[in-house]
Amino acid sequence: MKDNYSSIDKAFLILENLAAPPYEKTALEISEELKIHRSTVHRILNILIENKMVHQSPSSKKYSIGPGSYHIGAAYLYNHTSMEQIRIILEELAKEIKQSIGYAILLEDRILSLFELESYQPIQIGFKVGTYYPIHCGAYGKCIMAYYEPYDRLEEIVYSSNLEKKGPNTITDPKQLLQEYSSIRQQGFAISDEENMKGLVGIGVPVKNFNNKVTACIAVKYIKGNIVDAERDTILRKLMHYADRISKLNL
Repeated sequence: MKDNYSSIDKAFLILENLAAPPYEKTALEISEELKIHRSTVHRILNILIENKMVHQSPSSKKYSIGPGSYHIGAAYLYNHTSMEQIRIILEELAKEIKQSIGYAILLEDRILSLFELESYQPIQIGFKVGTYYPIHCGAYGKCIMAYYEPYDRLEEIVYSSNLEKKGPNTITDPKQLLQEYSSIRQQGFAISDEENMKGLVGIGVPVKNFNNKVTACIAVKYIKGNIVDAERDTILRKLMHYADRISKLNL
């Protein structure tokens, strides 16, 4: 924690901390993780509760994101006229292929999930809207970052990032990750085979804006072994078709 951080800075850090798994924490846990004095954390949390930005559970006494934060996030999401159209297109795709579908965007140098549709599978994978995803594993991160520009900046991001091992096949070597990005650019899609978690497979296809720049990704996620190769190829073709439809919205 920087000494010159203002109360507003600290409030934002607390909100970001609660927006990450496990999504609810005690004041002590927040204080220890952010290196903010516990009394300061309590004071800021009380203000956030008054403004409905944070909620405290009556039973566990733990804090979590409140409805006020959701209201602000929803305003961001639906302030862009194309977002509702994107949601409708994703619902069409999910209904057609009967698989779990997600949509993530590049937000500065981070990968943010905007939509997660899991209505057609008996087992819920549990990906959450509003979550930031890593750049080195999973369909979202690899698919979007493979097209990141300029390339010099991409190298800086890769070599300065914590490439934490999350699944059996997570890429943790920067050089290997850059090679993986190159392969993704050549084939036009990304596959994550037990990279983000054991037993999970993801296929991601890039979405472009009106400048032909990749800014987002549509991904399908399924339990390994549930999809045969022929079915996977059909899903991939449909992903590309729907990604092209979204790209034409001039994001």
